[in-house]
Amino acid sequence: MAIQLKIDRVLQGSFDLKALNLLFVFQVNCPGCFIYGFPLVNKLYWKYRESGLNVLGLSTAFEDFEHNTAANTELLLTQRQTVGATRQALGENYAQAIDFPVAIDQLTTGTALATPANIELVCEAIAGFGNSSRLEQEALRQKVKVYLQKSAQTSATFTLNHLPGTPTFLLVDQNLQLLDGWFGHTPEADVIQRIEKYINTGNRVTQELCK
Repeated sequence: MAIQLKIDRVLQGSFDLKALNLLFVFQVNCPGCFIYGFPLVNKLYWKYRESGLNVLGLSTAFEDFEHNTAANTELLLTQRQTVGATRQALGENYAQAIDFPVAIDQLTTGTALATPANIELVCEAIAGFGNSSRLEQEALRQKVKVYLQKSAQTSATFTLNHLPGTPTFLLVDQNLQLLDGWFGHTPEADVIQRIEKYINTGNRVTQELCK
């Protein structure tokens, strides 16, 4: 399954896809993203940057749109300023710099997002859709259309991929094919095991090609 990545603009670094990419989806008004997400992702960025892992952060919004903005993300990156619930939990400034590239998810409306092409993309990602009858497929398309249209404001990447919340972690290849993904607080050892599975696979392939 391919992830739909819709970027409004890049705020920091070079947001280019490589052979193996860890996409860290966060909100600035999400204390858990700062407590569990950023420290781990910063560590992974420095630990594996020479080993083939490309780390990318995507600032999104699915709630609290007054706080989860591009402007507040820029303040976080340039001045380490926090907002909303994050400020209440951690104080006015975040303790560490954010070192990896960061972009903004595309902010849109549910109506604009509910195009026939997007509806089909969401449906095709649902298990069993291709094996359903025509009537069942059409019924599901209508449900997806209603789901997409219900939001006055929404973020394209977050909504099209039906992500569960933030922080979300997506491991993808250069074609955005989803290799692995997880949500919320996950033990560091488990995350490292997931990542190294693909790093080691890539290294073995390279070694075979060089023989």
